[in-house]
Amino acid sequence: MNGKNLGEKEGEGEREREKVREREKARSESILKQVKPPDLLSLLNALLGFSAILLVLDGAAAVEVAVVLILAAAVVDGLDGAVARRVESSEFGEYLDSLADLLSFGVAPAVVVCVLLAGSSLALCVCSAYLVSGMLRLARFNANFLEKDLVKGDFKGFPITMSAVFLASFLLVSLEFDFPFHLSSPLLLGLTAVLSLLMPSRIKYKKMKEKRVLVPLVLIFFTLFLLFFSPLFALRSLFVYPAAALLVLTALYALSPLVLNASK
Repeated sequence: MNGKNLGEKEGEGEREREKVREREKARSESILKQVKPPDLLSLLNALLGFSAILLVLDGAAAVEVAVVLILAAAVVDGLDGAVARRVESSEFGEYLDSLADLLSFGVAPAVVVCVLLAGSSLALCVCSAYLVSGMLRLARFNANFLEKDLVKGDFKGFPITMSAVFLASFLLVSLEFDFPFHLSSPLLLGLTAVLSLLMPSRIKYKKMKEKRVLVPLVLIFFTLFLLFFSPLFALRSLFVYPAAALLVLTALYALSPLVLNASK
């Protein structure tokens, strides 16, 4: 029995040494050779977020395009995760993904909201809080800080990606329906503040893995993109409806812990 256990330990030790040798070999190569398909999607995610920032800094007139780019980054982020689960990932892929998420779903939405609210002191404070909360949420997720407390299929804190989708869909709806600024600006500021509290919170949220949820969500996203970039004005004006559907779905998801706790 002891001989068997000793053999298993030696086998595990050899596998561990092989992994170390592979990592050392990878580190000696050019970083470009280490890039895998999921990493390319992470880079695209970051570029979409960066483009959104540039657009909104160039003028508030391009804010709708900037917001749609943030939504596109959310779709790419979802594809990134799906591809990473099916093909080989690089050693730094997880960190690259988080950096891209911080740019596209932390920095970009904060800049968009701050520009729209004319950079007031209150807006600057709330947007800064949103960015810091997003950073904390990503850091905790990466470190698996509270992993031992989690139920399988759950995670703590509202996801930063969903926070960006919530803000982006709200902005598209409010801009397209031309809500009065004195009404939309307090709502936008309040929503950003609430998301700043939800992201680093200990509230449990279910991971959306079921096909009955993911398939309609993907269809809504792609319908929005097709309508928004349609050359026909009559079709383009309809993009607000899938945007409104996204707004309702993200709001329901944000409230889902309350519903689940009430049903227990």
